[in-house]
Amino acid sequence: DDMVTKAAVGVLGDLADTLSANAAPLLRQSLFCRDFVDECLSSDDHLIKETAEWVHMTLSRVVSG
Repeated sequence: DDMVTKAAVGVLGDLADTLSANAAPLLRQSLFCRDFVDECLSSDDHLIKETAEWVHMTLSRVVSG
């Protein structure tokens, strides 16, 4: 369901944003996170794609420190 996917990717971004440096080591190693965000970035649903773009930027910021 698209609503669940959008919510899930949004929660991932919220967690990364909230936990920041504390989550960076885990996020660097997580293939699931990268694959899930990549899948959402290629979604046909513009809301999922828009949320995934924000999450991608957030993850990049957190991981780069």
